[in-house]
Amino acid sequence: MRAFPIIMSSPSGGGKTTVIQNVLKQNKTLARVVTATTRMPRSGEKNGKDYHFWTEKQFLSAIKKGKMLEWAHVHTSYYGIPKSSVEGLLKKGICPVLVIDVQGAQTVASKYPQAVKIFLMPPSMAVLKKRLLARNDNTQDVALRLKTAQKEIKQIPHYDYLVINDQLKDAVADTLAIIRAEQLKTLHCQKDLKKFIKK
Repeated sequence: MRAFPIIMSSPSGGGKTTVIQNVLKQNKTLARVVTATTRMPRSGEKNGKDYHFWTEKQFLSAIKKGKMLEWAHVHTSYYGIPKSSVEGLLKKGICPVLVIDVQGAQTVASKYPQAVKIFLMPPSMAVLKKRLLARNDNTQDVALRLKTAQKEIKQIPHYDYLVINDQLKDAVADTLAIIRAEQLKTLHCQKDLKKFIKK
């Protein structure tokens, strides 16, 4: 099988991190791409596992040298995907999984046309609001995230698949099914085809 990038996006509170964590446990042909950031590590986070924790000087140098696949300045920190994090996995035949926002997804997809793009949504905006409120007591912050979600939702037609995250186990199963079907496409099975089709 030829490896290809898998992109998952969702509004804040959509559950993308939890879904992907469960997917990775069940499909060992995938690996999450470790992104880089200039923010300080949170409790329990490990450098090289959760993020590559870089200084601002390191990050800006990587941008200048063209080593970043995509990047953004969010609030007071830089976030981005080193090209080596994706290319290294592809060379090993492992599908890199990128959990990124719609803007990042567009950038990555333009550089990897074979990437599979999945958008994860709660069953309704009311459920999304409820989930955001459950994890954040700042109503202004929740209002901002819901406003951002409305903009992100408009990008769904640019994705290949839409997964509704109502029950976690169903969302995980749907995501696994999508990835497995994509892996079995003849486009990604050229080595296997050569066994059967001789020139």
